[in-house]
Amino acid sequence: MTQTILIVGASRGLGLGLVAEHLKRGFAVIATVRKAGDEPALKALPGSDRLTIHHLDVTSDADIARLAAALPDPIDVVFINAGISGPKSVVTATADDLNAAMQANVFGPIRLAHALADRVREQTGVLALMSSIMGSIAENTSGGMEVYRATKTAQNSFARSLWLGSPRARGVTVLSVHPGWVKTDMGGAGADIDVDTSVSGIADQLKAHAGSHAHRFIDYSGREIAW
Repeated sequence: MTQTILIVGASRGLGLGLVAEHLKRGFAVIATVRKAGDEPALKALPGSDRLTIHHLDVTSDADIARLAAALPDPIDVVFINAGISGPKSVVTATADDLNAAMQANVFGPIRLAHALADRVREQTGVLALMSSIMGSIAENTSGGMEVYRATKTAQNSFARSLWLGSPRARGVTVLSVHPGWVKTDMGGAGADIDVDTSVSGIADQLKAHAGSHAHRFIDYSGREIAW
């Protein structure tokens, strides 16, 4: 039976790479892009006959409700890939800058996760959010990027609270995933790994953790990251 995955934030970078990887693995893929005109790279992928595209801004409650109403039930995997780097300093940032980072990195993705949690397949389904090792308090030994770090820490905390509710009761696994330091627009050309390495590893972890009935903070290789 063909499995279905929803990948949020799929117009470029890691999101686009995740779509390509799962099409290659035979999934039916539902992908979201933020606005009209962001679809060409997706439509050009091999296997795009198994691809459905929706428009979604994760900070819009109306968009979330519209997407939830349009999705099939159940979905085997939901992967929420959304976020911005935000301001570099909490001291110099404006209130609007800080609010935009929290809405894009925390509240939008988590509210979407809540809206979709009961649509994920019981017992074997996976609900994953793109986190970052920068959200780890225990592994923060360098400082810097304090606003981005705080948003990912907050997202991890909300993900745990989410899992303790309906997903845990239904046997759904929740994953907070660090993709590695990847050569994307956000990661830069000097990053450690390319998109293909990251998304292949993430896809392996989504498969490996299906049915584990836990909330885990891991990287693309499966390494457990300290909270």
